[in-house]
Amino acid sequence: MWDPSAVSRQHKVLLAAVAAPLIAIAFVVAAWAVDVAALNGGVVSRNVVLAGRDVGGSTRAQLRSTVQAMAKEFPPTEVRIDAGDVHLTSTAGDLGLGIDVDASVERVWAIGRNDPLPTRPVRWVRSLVSPRSVDAAISIDAGTLTKQLTALEGDKRTEPVEPSASNGDAGLVLVPGRPGVELTTNAVASALPAGVQQLGRPIDLDVKRAVTHPRMTDAAVQSVIDRANAVTTDKVTLRVGDSSFQIDAAKFRPAMAVTVGGTPETPVPQLSMDPKAVGDLLAANLPAGSGNPTGVRFTMQGAALVPVAGHDAPVCCSPDAPQRIVDGLLAGTKDITLPTRTMTAAEGVTWANGLGVKQVVGEFTTYHPAGQPRVSNIHTIANAIAGTLIAPGDTFSVNAFIGKRTPEKGYVMAPVIENGQHAQDYGGGISQFATTLFNAAFFGGLDIPDHKAHSEYISRYPFGREATLAYPTVDLKIHNNTPYGVVIWPSYTDSSITVQLWSTPFATGAQTAQNPSSGCGKITTQRTRTYVDGHTDQQEYYASYKC
Repeated sequence: MWDPSAVSRQHKVLLAAVAAPLIAIAFVVAAWAVDVAALNGGVVSRNVVLAGRDVGGSTRAQLRSTVQAMAKEFPPTEVRIDAGDVHLTSTAGDLGLGIDVDASVERVWAIGRNDPLPTRPVRWVRSLVSPRSVDAAISIDAGTLTKQLTALEGDKRTEPVEPSASNGDAGLVLVPGRPGVELTTNAVASALPAGVQQLGRPIDLDVKRAVTHPRMTDAAVQSVIDRANAVTTDKVTLRVGDSSFQIDAAKFRPAMAVTVGGTPETPVPQLSMDPKAVGDLLAANLPAGSGNPTGVRFTMQGAALVPVAGHDAPVCCSPDAPQRIVDGLLAGTKDITLPTRTMTAAEGVTWANGLGVKQVVGEFTTYHPAGQPRVSNIHTIANAIAGTLIAPGDTFSVNAFIGKRTPEKGYVMAPVIENGQHAQDYGGGISQFATTLFNAAFFGGLDIPDHKAHSEYISRYPFGREATLAYPTVDLKIHNNTPYGVVIWPSYTDSSITVQLWSTPFATGAQTAQNPSSGCGKITTQRTRTYVDGHTDQQEYYASYKC
């Protein structure tokens, strides 16, 4: 017989089998809904672990506080870099690595909120039995990383060497470039993990060192060198203010260099010159007399000579002069105007104060009868020249400085010897000043590149050791062969003229031979010059007296 109770039992089992999963799902959904409500209330999903730290259920403020604390703990983390032939160990902090607090917070906060909607309950269920791990985001300070990598590599790191130019016997020659090997910032940054999985655990990086190449090629630099040699084969005229001078362009080659120009994206070799080397070269070739551009003179104050300001003056050269020369040469120009700068009168005084004009280094006195017209001329030229500075390397010319002797300049008629004949002319007698200056320079050890003795011996002058003047052909020139300034300081009485040369001791002169020592004909006088370092040299000076 049919048993209704049996059907009821089967029905109940079936209902239970069907209902159990539904009840479980309902429970899960209900529990998930509770957690969703918690998320909407502003907390982190349950069972979330950030770099090994449980942050599930934290409010956003609590999460940020936790991440900030982790960021403070992170700098001592050991970082080990294996680059094959180089093994380096440092710390995260020293390498410029840190925990990015903002990025890490956002990573955690997104859990459960940004999951695809159909998967959210499933992922939530998984979180009940296993935590959801999140890596802390890493920040990189590229500058600090580069600096520390360079220090860690030390001599194992070789920088690329750009090809350059060297001055050879026949001109500039190529010095080839060389590649370098280094651990690059980009390589280390690329090898870093996506984030910190476990705070305090060492970070191991496998990196390959890179071969770094020069920015310029040998061929490109050789092309510039070829051009530089081609444009420095002739003389070039350089103009500075109102003066000009010629110089062999090849003399600029030692000052030349090939540097990296263009842009970082497109580097190109360019020719330049070392400003100091160019400055020294220009100073050595500027026309004589240009060493005192502001016209500084000296005057006596107490027992010392002090500089007196002159005037502002254009001088060679402004800082862009070397590049102006390069540009002119490369453009094929053989006549280049150099930019000047203004040297103030005050700068001139400062410069003169550093020239070592301290004491008398050469002195001589000659005598003459008082009251004659020639004495007036001696005093006039002495007053005109008093305080004149001969800068280091400069040459003082009496004729160039004084010019033609005229009444307007204070000179009177007095006896002269012209072409071996006795006559009268304005400025007669100034040869006595010239003779006195010649002897001061003779004993002061200065160079005397131009002088001429009288054609007949005059007893008031030293035999064979004197000088005459005749404008414009017969001159007396004194060259300052010392590194110091030399100042001419004359003084006189009614019957004598004295010339002192003030400077810093550099050399002294002495007459060491003379042949013949009296009479007429050609007279040769030998001077031995002794320098402060003890070495000596000798010069010969000539006179020719008619018999």
